Amino acid sequence: MKGVIPVMAALFFPAARVRQADSRESAAWVLEEMRHIEFSAINYDDEADPYWDYIKGSIPILISAPHGAKHYRASEGAWKDEDAYTSSLAIVLGRITGAHVLYVKNRTREDPNNDMGTKYKEALKEAVEKNRIGFILDLHGSGGSRPFKIDIGIMDNSPARCSCPTFRDILEKVFADFEPRIFNQRFPARSGGTITCFARNSLGIEAAQVEINANYRIVRSKSTGFETDPANIVDLTKRLRRVIEAADNRIGRTTTR
Repeated sequence: MKGVIPVMAALFFPAARVRQADSRESAAWVLEEMRHIEFSAINYDDEADPYWDYIKGSIPILISAPHGAKHYRASEGAWKDEDAYTSSLAIVLGRITGAHVLYVKNRTREDPNNDMGTKYKEALKEAVEKNRIGFILDLHGSGGSRPFKIDIGIMDNSPARCSCPTFRDILEKVFADFEPRIFNQRFPARSGGTITCFARNSLGIEAAQVEINANYRIVRSKSTGFETDPANIVDLTKRLRRVIEAADNRIGRTTTR
């Protein structure tokens, strides 16, 4: 019996949409690709099995987007809205950097980031073990009224309890001129069900949860038509790319010693 990761995920993008590396540098490509993916491949309200998909990468880093569509949170007894454009951003970053990508594409009756023992976490575990992943960047979305651009949850600020002691300084450096305080402001990712906590405590690898304000990820809302300043999205995408590439370089240096 094959593992939980579907083979079809590798065929997600039609050949006609594959671009040369230089075009992936352009702001126009990033914005159009995110919009295209969100409108054509992410189904907020339609259920499917599996409700997630996986794109195999070429570097030991995985980008996760567990709230890309609506999900049911049993602890609150309520359906939660999608973190719009987190799945599309994860896919675009994966295409740019070569990182593996695991993302939610359909509505699900479990909360991949809050519930224990979810199908999403099973797929995450399989991807991590098969590909020797060394770092997970877990993308989430917050409302536009939040008083931050990003909030990076690393569980704790102390090195002993931090979820990504090896890569914390990279995050700090990349976002130094972006946000005065980036760690654990509102969403520290400490609860047992979070992908970050699961990665650290169950998989034994480092992870960080990145909460992104709507004003830095919504190209064009599918439900309201809201559009943010495109420059904000491009800026954030470039910074996350730098984080991924720097983390990949650090993992490479560590494994070759």
